[in-house]
Amino acid sequence: MDKDKNKVAIVTGGALGYMNGGPSIGGSIAMRLANDGYRVVVVDLGEMGQRTVDVIGKNGGEAIFLQLDVTKTEDVRKIVETTVDTFGGVTCLVNCVARYSPGMAKNVVDISEEEWDETLKVNLTGYFLMAKYTIPEILKTGGGTIINISSIESDIALPNFSVYSVSKGAIDALTRTVATDFAPLIRCNSVLPGFVKIANSENDRSEHELEEWYQNIAKKYPMKRVCETHEVANVVSFLAGDESSYINGQSIVVDGGKGIADAHEF
Repeated sequence: MDKDKNKVAIVTGGALGYMNGGPSIGGSIAMRLANDGYRVVVVDLGEMGQRTVDVIGKNGGEAIFLQLDVTKTEDVRKIVETTVDTFGGVTCLVNCVARYSPGMAKNVVDISEEEWDETLKVNLTGYFLMAKYTIPEILKTGGGTIINISSIESDIALPNFSVYSVSKGAIDALTRTVATDFAPLIRCNSVLPGFVKIANSENDRSEHELEEWYQNIAKKYPMKRVCETHEVANVVSFLAGDESSYINGQSIVVDGGKGIADAHEF
C-alpha cells in the first residue's frame, strides 16, 4: 500500500459491520480507498466504524473514526475540521450514509410525515451538509472528487418505496448541480447500486435462510448473482481516481443489468 499524503477521503456511513451478509458498502469503500493510498476518515453513528479503522490499520493504512451525525451542522463542521487538523486537508468525499427500514416501505398516503422528514434528513440533507462544508476544503487543496451513493431506486418506482426513492432521486439531482457548479476543480458523480449483499445487524435470518433469500433475488438479475459490496467500492475507486478525469455529473449504475432486463419486459 503506497500512502499518498495528499490523498485524504471522508467516507460517511463507513461502519464495517461484518455479519452473515459481509461488510457494508461504506466499510468496503473506506477499505478500498485506504488500499488506494488515501488516508481515510470514517464517519458513522454506529460504533462499528472503529472496526473499519482497525481493519484498515492492520492492512497498513491510516484512518480515524468519528462517531458523529451528518444531519447536524455542528457535527458536520467538526468532521471537516478534525479531518483538516489531522490530515492537512480533504481531497475526496464519499457520501454513503443512508436510512432505510422495512417499516418505512409505504406509499405517500400511508407513510407518516415524521418518517418522511427523518428519511430525507438523513438521505439528502446529510449529503447536502457534508458537501456544503467539505467543498471549500477540497478547493483549498486544488481540487478533488465527490461521490454520492444513490440507488437504482432513484430511477425506478418500486411499490411502496416512496420516500426512499424520492431521496435517492434527489441525490442524483444534487450530484449534477455540484458537478456543474464546481467543475473543473471538483468532479461529482453518483453510484447507483442494485441489490447488494450487505451485513445487517438487525437481520434475524439464519445463514442458510439468508443464502436462500439471496439466491431467490439473484434469479431476477441477468448476472444470476447478487452484487458484492467490493464491486460498488471498485466503481467508487475508479471515480475518485485520475483514470475517470473526464467523468463528471454522471450516475453510474451498478446493478448487473437488472434495469435493462426490466425495461425489456414492457
